[in-house]
Amino acid sequence: MGPQVRAVYVSYDGALDPLGVSQVVPYILGLADRGARITLISFEKPERWADTGARKALQERLSAAGVSWSPLRYHRRPRLPATMLDVVVGSLRIRRLVRGVEASLVHCRGDIAMAMARWARLAPRVRLLYDVRGFFADERAESGSWRPGGLLDRVVRGVESGNLRSARGIVVLTKAAVSVLAERRPSLPLLRVIPTCVDLSVFSPPELGAPREYALVYSGSLGTWYMANEMVAFARVASASLGGRALFLTLQTKEARRAGATPDWAEVRTVAPAEVPHWLRRARAAFFFYSPTPARRATCPTKLAESLATGLPIVANRGVGDLDSVLENEGVGVLVKGFSEEEYRRAAEGLARLLRDPATAARCRDLAKARYSLEAGVTAYHELYRALVRGRTLPGLA
Repeated sequence: MGPQVRAVYVSYDGALDPLGVSQVVPYILGLADRGARITLISFEKPERWADTGARKALQERLSAAGVSWSPLRYHRRPRLPATMLDVVVGSLRIRRLVRGVEASLVHCRGDIAMAMARWARLAPRVRLLYDVRGFFADERAESGSWRPGGLLDRVVRGVESGNLRSARGIVVLTKAAVSVLAERRPSLPLLRVIPTCVDLSVFSPPELGAPREYALVYSGSLGTWYMANEMVAFARVASASLGGRALFLTLQTKEARRAGATPDWAEVRTVAPAEVPHWLRRARAAFFFYSPTPARRATCPTKLAESLATGLPIVANRGVGDLDSVLENEGVGVLVKGFSEEEYRRAAEGLARLLRDPATAARCRDLAKARYSLEAGVTAYHELYRALVRGRTLPGLA
C-alpha cells in the first residue's frame, strides 16, 4: 500500500452546489475510502450555506469518512475584484493547511484553484495536480464574457500558461483536450484522461417492464453554449417521429418555453438533483447539443455518463469532447451533423433503430461501467495521487 497520501483538495465550486454534490464530494469520499487523508477547501455560496440542514448533513458525511472540511465564502460581485479576493484568501488557507496536515499534494480543481495553490508559494516537495475542467479563457471569450485578445483575456491566458508550467500532474476530461494542451506545453508532466463519472448505484436502468412515458429527455442548463433553440427544434421532430412526449429537466424553464417547448408535445419542469435519476428512468432516450466551438474539445458532459448509466441511447452533436469517436462507434447513440430539420429527421430515424435493438440499453450500461463509473474514476485519481507522491510514472495515461 505504501505511505498514506495526504492531500489538500481545492475546489472553487462549493461542496453544497449541485456540481459539488455530484462531482466533488463523491470523489473525495472514494479517495478517503482508499486511505487518502483529504482536507477539502471549497468556496460556498451564501444562499446555499444558509441551508443549515444540508450543511450539517454534508459535514457529517465528510467527518464520518475522515475528511476535514475547510469552507470559505464565495464572493460574486464585483466579478474581478471578488475573484481576486477569493484567490488571496484561498492562497493563505492552502498555505496554512498544507503546513498543518503536512500534505505532499494539492489537488486543484480548475484554473482558479490552481492559481491559488501557485500563489501560496508552497515548498518544492508539495506536488500540484492541475485538474483541467475546461479551457477557461476560450470558454469566456466564446461566450462573450470578455473580448478575445483584450487585456483580461491575455491575463487569464497567462495564468493558464503558468498553471501548466507549475503542474506536476494534469487531469483532463477528454482525449481531444490532450492534443490542445500538447500545443500549449510540448513537454507535459504526468497526465491522465479521467472523464466525468457518476455513481452507477444512483444512476441505474429502470426495472424490466417499467413504463417509459417520455420518448426523449434533456437534463441540464439552457442558454450560453447549451443550444436551447436547436434542442427544442430537434426534440419536436424526434418526439413526433418516435411517438411520445419530450421532457426537459432544467432550472431555465422560461428559456425552454421561449424556444418553443409547448405543453402539447413537451413537459418542462425543475426537479431537485436527487430526483434526476428517477426522471431519466422514465424516458427512452436522451439528447443534448453544445455549441461546437474549440473550447468544447475539453468537455465531457455529466449528462453523458448519467444517461448511459441509465441505459439511455443519446443524440448529440459533433465537435464536443470525445463524442465523435464514442457514440456511433460504440453503438450507444447518434451524432447530429448539422442543425436542420432534415438532419433532425435522419438522427431520429437512427435513434429509432437503436431503440428497436433490445441490446442497446445493455450496451449503454456496459459502456458506463467501463468508462464513466465513479469507481473507475476514483481508482484513476488514487493511482495518480500515489504516482505523484512517489515521483513515478503510470502506463497508458492518455
